[in-house]
Amino acid sequence: GAFAVELEHAIGYSSVCGTICWHPNMKKFLYAAGASIVVCDMADPHDQVFLRGHDDNITCLALSNSGRYVASGQYGDNSDAIVWDFSAKRLLYRMSEHDHGVECLAFSDDELLLCTVGAVDDNKVLIWDLSNGYIVTMVQHDPSPTTCVSWGGMVKDIKRRDTANYQLCTGGSQRLVLWSLNPFTGEMVGERVTTEGR
Repeated sequence: GAFAVELEHAIGYSSVCGTICWHPNMKKFLYAAGASIVVCDMADPHDQVFLRGHDDNITCLALSNSGRYVASGQYGDNSDAIVWDFSAKRLLYRMSEHDHGVECLAFSDDELLLCTVGAVDDNKVLIWDLSNGYIVTMVQHDPSPTTCVSWGGMVKDIKRRDTANYQLCTGGSQRLVLWSLNPFTGEMVGERVTTEGR
């Protein structure tokens, strides 16, 4: 009959840029190894926990500011993004809206939202509500490859005061887009950043 082999210890990692994260507790670090996330203890190399939920190689990994959440994405038939509860080491949300892969992802500074960016054939930027795992908004982005996303706090008004709108930036080969997101209406407006004429 068939039997399963349980992995007890891992050495090595997937050589995907940005898939090693240092936890703010200063005791743990995380990295992608194939389709698993390995959580390691800096003091004890044998103290490892495996977060399993993907069925293909992980392509991107992010940790929220406090270390409360971990997010990961993959390519393949099931190009899902997954949000994990770090302390409980369990899967919170499986986000299955991308069609060809998740290229990059990032948590908002206040840990209320997650942005996932699809691969070149997907062209979707999705914002997820971390209180319930639902989509806040989705926009189609430029079909040229987007390789990074970063949140930038809140949009400022004319007097440099924070508004209720979030600010984030997506970037790729020779392209930066600065986005403004109204989290209540889902309106997301992008403005391409150029350096022409300077």
